[in-house]
Amino acid sequence: MINLGEKLSDEEVEQMIKEADLDGDGQVNYDDFVKTMTTVG
Repeated sequence: MINLGEKLSDEEVEQMIKEADLDGDGQVNYDDFVKTMTTVG
């Protein structure tokens, strides 16, 4: 994100991960990522 000009706090990163972690395992796997990216908007 820094390369895109975005400076995020630790809290903001944690919130993004929490929102994208659809199965609640603490990680954003490929399926979580794809589902999150295709439903945003």
